[in-house]
Amino acid sequence: MSIRSARESDLHRILEVERLSFPSQQQWDSSAFQEALKDLFLVFDDGEISGFLIACCRETIRKAVILRVAVHPGVRNRGIATRLMETAIEKLKERDIREVEIDVEMVRSGAVHLYERIGFRTVRGIPMRENHAMDDENGSFYVMKLVLRNG
Repeated sequence: MSIRSARESDLHRILEVERLSFPSQQQWDSSAFQEALKDLFLVFDDGEISGFLIACCRETIRKAVILRVAVHPGVRNRGIATRLMETAIEKLKERDIREVEIDVEMVRSGAVHLYERIGFRTVRGIPMRENHAMDDENGSFYVMKLVLRNG
């Protein structure tokens, strides 16, 4: 088992994890993942790709945004997302990033608790947009932030 940078040859399996992890949401396509290879894109490899994390880094302002975290449904609750997050945070510190943000839907309480355990704090809630139905998954979400370095 290892956490490593994603390679182009991983994209087929990453797309499968994406499809299974976000079945009712807007999914990323192959070109979006191809573009993400240029930034911080980690995979959890245990013989095949079972999870991934993508972060967009803005070194000029020393900030990063975690855009996507996904773990194959068949291997969830084994600490894979935690290990991906912790590895990403270490790599971001190496890049002298000062803070990291992540958006998480309010209904995803498991994800919120995971991020809180790692040290993220909710900085604001964004209410559901009026044009979405109450049960729409693209509704209300939290913006969570982790400060890595002050100043």
